Amino acid sequence: MKKLVFLMGLMGSCLVSCGTQTYIHTCTHETIAEAPEPASGRARNVILMIGDGMGAEHVWAAWLCNKGQLNLTTLPVTGFSITTSASHTITDSAAGGTAIACGHKTLNGQVGVDAEGKPIQSLAEQMRQAGKATGVVVTKAVTDATPAAFYAHVKSRKNTDAIAAALTEAGFDVVAGGGSDNFTPEQREKLKKECSLCELAAPGDCAPASKRGDWLPQRVEQALKLLEQDKDGFFLMVEGSKINMSAHVNDLDETVHETLDFDQAVGVVLRWMQKRNDTLLLVTADHQTGGLSIQGGDKAKGKVEGHFSTFLHSGVAVPVYAAGCGAAFFAGVQDNSPTRSRPEALTCYMLENRVLPYK
Repeated sequence: MKKLVFLMGLMGSCLVSCGTQTYIHTCTHETIAEAPEPASGRARNVILMIGDGMGAEHVWAAWLCNKGQLNLTTLPVTGFSITTSASHTITDSAAGGTAIACGHKTLNGQVGVDAEGKPIQSLAEQMRQAGKATGVVVTKAVTDATPAAFYAHVKSRKNTDAIAAALTEAGFDVVAGGGSDNFTPEQREKLKKECSLCELAAPGDCAPASKRGDWLPQRVEQALKLLEQDKDGFFLMVEGSKINMSAHVNDLDETVHETLDFDQAVGVVLRWMQKRNDTLLLVTADHQTGGLSIQGGDKAKGKVEGHFSTFLHSGVAVPVYAAGCGAAFFAGVQDNSPTRSRPEALTCYMLENRVLPYK
């Protein structure tokens, strides 16, 4: 009987929280950058931007609220990425991030290791070995599952101590995000000493987009100015981490805020790229969160009506956007790790084969 009462209560809460919501965005971002066309040749710089939990539905909700304008929708190459993990149809961020960062599917909960638990070299590690500068800018803790996939190798995303130790030794030139409480004073001092930019902006995750202002676009701009000074080029991973968190609690207002904030960071990169022809920009997601569907809206008013179907992740494919050197390889439907039929899939191995080394 207790279980039945609990389940009925849970169902009731879902009916309230997952109902149709209406949101009108009153601060339209009108500065939309022009994306460079796809280019042949190998990229000197690779910028990978991950909207955590960002499905196509989140993008189009933001598009409506921004009155039909997004930086994302100017990118000339689009596709979809299938996000299943080695253990589940519906991935978590640890396995989803690992597939993107390391080119191997793994079990949900594992970071930077394959399905058998063996460490796999990440794209960031490959780039650093090639002599390039590396950076990571996120809006959750820098030790969270997605960024951790680019530098740590642990069987549990909950092993924060090991993840923090791995970041301290990873040799990144730029580290920006939350999570200062996950590091010892000695680790924080080492990061600040060895990084060109190290900002642990909050004890835990950064504030939500509606409260943190332009922190993410500004840090991306700052990171680009620092990393571009490396004569061998750089790799930068940027995560709009809290799109996922807002969708998990079915908050349409904050989900749109987070997606627009991430889109503004994309705009910063696109404006930086206008002066260059040596960079690949790749934008995607590790999974979709919330099962959002758009029920209506008004582009002229910046209005969207949306309905979340779950508080969890969903199993639908997520969008891929690309511009610049090597962008054409990312068109179409592909897996988030290589397959025999698509060995050029969305992974570090595709980048290694098609983009590195720069000549």
